[in-house]
Amino acid sequence: MAPRSKSYQAVQQDPDERWRDDESSQVPCSVQQRPPRHPLLSWIVAATALVFLAVSITVNIFLAWQIKHVTPPPQETDSVSYYGPYCHTLAAGLKRTLPLQIYPDTDYTGDNLSAVTDLWEKLSGDPGVVALPSDYVSEKRLPHAYRFPWDQDKGVYLLQGFHNLHCLRTLFRYIKYTEQGVPNHIALSHALHCLDQLRQDVLCNADDTPRYAGFQTPAGTGAGQVRMCRDWRALETWALEHTACFKHEDEVPGPMVDRFKSCPDGRVLWPTAAAVADRGR
Repeated sequence: MAPRSKSYQAVQQDPDERWRDDESSQVPCSVQQRPPRHPLLSWIVAATALVFLAVSITVNIFLAWQIKHVTPPPQETDSVSYYGPYCHTLAAGLKRTLPLQIYPDTDYTGDNLSAVTDLWEKLSGDPGVVALPSDYVSEKRLPHAYRFPWDQDKGVYLLQGFHNLHCLRTLFRYIKYTEQGVPNHIALSHALHCLDQLRQDVLCNADDTPRYAGFQTPAGTGAGQVRMCRDWRALETWALEHTACFKHEDEVPGPMVDRFKSCPDGRVLWPTAAAVADRGR
């Protein structure tokens, strides 16, 4: 009996033959497309993205406006204050609100020392010596200072601008004594100290006012140019309100406590002989 022929089917096909029958209908698993989304779901996703975009743009516009119009200027940290055109100073709260011209010459200049001496001699640092209470000192984070003799809760401080005036008068005196050839009552060390203090203050303020050159007589820079300044009279008023009743003649020795007995309004804060006698009765 003849053996029955068996038909065999290949278990495994050549990899290249898998795509030969109908290459257009066969897609590898790795690139098979997902079933299409429902149109409503696509619309919801697009709408949500647009809403988030609109909110983001709105928030950014608001923040930009707030920074420009609402955000307050930087506040002081420790004993350092921010000196800008819209920011106040540490103690008196002054701002650059006063337009003043730059003058190449004033009544303080000239070759005649006798004519300008009275003006320079009126520059005094004494009114800038103030007595500040402990609460204020803590709030402003100021260093601890010498105690005001008539109120131990207060410390004694000299306002920077008035120290500058003191130095200007000291340097004028040094120049005058030298120019006139008379004995100089200002020590060279004091004069150099004042020069250095003014130098430090100039660097600290770093005034960047662009002074125009040319087109002015005499030749120079900035003549008549206007810049925004702080009101010196406002500083004088604040200093007077916090006066330490200080008065002292430069280079004249004497007890420190006696320098705090010149209140501008005539007040007597210190014990007098009459008051002591009254308490003894």
